[in-house]
Amino acid sequence: MDQRIITHSDLVVVETVTKVRREEALLKAGALQSAIFNSANFSSIATDAKGVIQIFNVGAERMLGYTATEVMNKITPADISDPQEVIARAKALSVELETPITPGFEALVFKASRGIEDIYELTYIRKDGSRFPAVVSVTALRDAQDAIIGYLLIGTDNTARKHAEEALLKAGALQNAIFNSANFSSIATDAKGVIQIFNVGAERMLGYAAADVMNKITPADISDPQEVIARAKALSVELETSIAPGFEALV
Repeated sequence: MDQRIITHSDLVVVETVTKVRREEALLKAGALQSAIFNSANFSSIATDAKGVIQIFNVGAERMLGYTATEVMNKITPADISDPQEVIARAKALSVELETPITPGFEALVFKASRGIEDIYELTYIRKDGSRFPAVVSVTALRDAQDAIIGYLLIGTDNTARKHAEEALLKAGALQNAIFNSANFSSIATDAKGVIQIFNVGAERMLGYAAADVMNKITPADISDPQEVIARAKALSVELETSIAPGFEALV
């Protein structure tokens, strides 16, 4: 059997290849981190331990309207946040965590400083005074001795989702108003035709209370039987299939 002797040069080659691959992996990871951190879709704000902004990425510039030089080493994230919301957050956290929390930057990072995952909604205020809802994720940055050296706040613009929620609420309110209108008879059934919902309009028009009909009868039972039979016959001819007189003819 062929036995190969591993020489020192072989070990050097293996170590070199391993080192190169490790460096390539680090470069790729670094490039990925850089791409994420510098994305215009995320507001990435890093502060020192006192909360003073040290890094303000292009996403933060785009969302908030400030240049990095206007905020770095000058203000904290609390200065670009809705002051009333910051006060409310400080009060809520003081109750939740049973410790007094000062309104200001501390209220934005207190949980993260205690190692608690913290993602919250907050209104950011742009340089021009306009506002937008943001979802903010906060992480404490620590050194090798586990001491906090700063904080990273990553935010996304939540405007689109808020608008969608408002539209759904309005649509729901409109649907509810229509469904419960006394001017419309709204009747919902299960797959077999048995009435499950009988709105106030149906009660007014037909004289039944919802409890009189729900889970008891079908809409065919409150329809003219001769008209139901005639409709079944007409549909059978039109669609060239046999349709039974009754609820089937109505749907």
